[in-house]
Amino acid sequence: MTFATQEPTSRYNGAVTPISPSSQHESPFEVNQVWRDAPVFTGTTKFDPLPDVKNIMVTGGAGFIACWVVRHLVLTYPEAYNVVSFDKLDYCASLNNTRVLEHEPNFSFYRGDITNPSEVMDCLERYNIDTIFHFAAQSHVDLSFGNSFGFTHTNVYGTHVLLESARKAGIKRFIHVSTDEVYGEVKDDEDDLLETSILAPTNPYAASKAAAEMLVNSYKKSFKLPVIIVRSNNVYGPHQYPEKIIPKFTCLLARGEPVVIHGDGSPTRRYLFAGDAADAFDTILHRGQLGEIYNVGSYDEISNLSLCHKLLAEMEIIPSRSPSSSPPCNYTTSPPSSSPLGAEQEEINRWVKYTHDRPFNDHRYAVDGTKLRKLGWEPKTTFEEGLRITVNWYRRFGERWWDDITNVLRRFPITAGGADGVLDQEVAEVCDKPVTLESSENTGVRKSSDILKEASGSFRSRHQQYQHQHHHKHRTRKYHHHTRETSRDNTDYYSNKIPRSCALAFPRPRELASSTGLVSPGITLDEDDGFDDEDTTYNQLAIVYDDEARSRKKRKLSTVVDDITNDSHSFNKKARGNSTQEGGRCAKLSWTGLTRTL
Repeated sequence: MTFATQEPTSRYNGAVTPISPSSQHESPFEVNQVWRDAPVFTGTTKFDPLPDVKNIMVTGGAGFIACWVVRHLVLTYPEAYNVVSFDKLDYCASLNNTRVLEHEPNFSFYRGDITNPSEVMDCLERYNIDTIFHFAAQSHVDLSFGNSFGFTHTNVYGTHVLLESARKAGIKRFIHVSTDEVYGEVKDDEDDLLETSILAPTNPYAASKAAAEMLVNSYKKSFKLPVIIVRSNNVYGPHQYPEKIIPKFTCLLARGEPVVIHGDGSPTRRYLFAGDAADAFDTILHRGQLGEIYNVGSYDEISNLSLCHKLLAEMEIIPSRSPSSSPPCNYTTSPPSSSPLGAEQEEINRWVKYTHDRPFNDHRYAVDGTKLRKLGWEPKTTFEEGLRITVNWYRRFGERWWDDITNVLRRFPITAGGADGVLDQEVAEVCDKPVTLESSENTGVRKSSDILKEASGSFRSRHQQYQHQHHHKHRTRKYHHHTRETSRDNTDYYSNKIPRSCALAFPRPRELASSTGLVSPGITLDEDDGFDDEDTTYNQLAIVYDDEARSRKKRKLSTVVDDITNDSHSFNKKARGNSTQEGGRCAKLSWTGLTRTL
């Protein structure tokens, strides 16, 4: 890892939305000159240039890991490679990450979206790209629990667009950047996982990355696309957006605010310094074999709780300890407050808080990087050294590098599909002791599963009340078939012009879908998908009555049971393809299911 301070001029080469000298005063980054004072970080490796590589496109080039690779390639191979940073400048990206390269003749920036085929193809053709590093992705696991469709759209569909464009453009190298999370959880007593291990992702983010890998493999097999897949463990270092644990906790402590750990803080992760990651990708570019998969792994494994202690020590809140030493005490016993260890524990209790865990949190990941090490790569930065560099950088530049990050620094273990994937109001409570499955009931912390159960129970209760209300109307024969009925929540139901089939539907308005993350850019909902623009309330029940059933025996209400297979139930073939008239608008019923008599 090398760094230096440079004073570049301000120029972007050939960008679709270039920041030219005449328009610099309109850019917020020209007001923020923090990048001029920051050190310039690159990796340390340097290889003989490849003869068949000339123009390299790096997707997500203004993001964290990618910007390290961009700076390294531009500054290490100025005469050999032209590098194009392709980025849509999402919330976690910043032009400050590559501003120092503006004066370099072999650097260009293209503002584009990987989910936009025309922009991708234009970039490939304009710069005659022959090699692609595909870093662009949504990567925050917490956010994926609330806005999973957005992760699928970017990580899966975006990768598909890039693969198809690469096929058409005749790309010679496609290096796809994945994650060690595609393997799923690794037990403490299990061996490190090899590249041939089965993929078993456990969260929406990891699943989207695994799905993207399937597409990459399909293009390798079907179209002979020359691809390499890279699976890395957690990377940390300067320039990382402060939504991840190390920069986020550092910024919180610098503000004088406590940090909040999920659960009991026992899950462990392996960390790799960004400079070593840049070296790994440089090694894979020059020595990696097409068609292969490479794990990028370190041996610096640490729990979230121990990481907090190290950050407190780096911030000089508690004394520093040797790398092998454990925390001063566990969270079940505490030394006397008058002792040095007791005073240290009091500081830890003051600065480290706890909240409930994610819906699911892998205990640990562990990959075997022997295959890459055989190519000559080795991490050079110890965790202590890398953490010290990172903490110092964020103390100097973290609050000024991006726009206001106050919203990012709040806790959000429960997520929803807002603009930033975070709930507008925090619902997670914080306590002073670790939250475990056994202690969650006593700490007052509400688990996300409990919140979902409450919502489900409330829905069932209203469902039963509504059902009972209409059943009573049937028994007393007070229900008028051709009149409008209004439910308890003022939802209008129209019973005129009802088709013969008897059914239950559960339409949801598009507005509600957006608030829960069911609608993301590029995903279009059809008229028959159960989302109605005109609805302003959540219609829990839209009941369709069967005229024939009403005239036979006693009037009976039938319901559709979603996807339940029971020999005692008969499949309602009439339920498919029928239409209902609601408020003068015909909407096709898209559900299928079984009917039974109440």
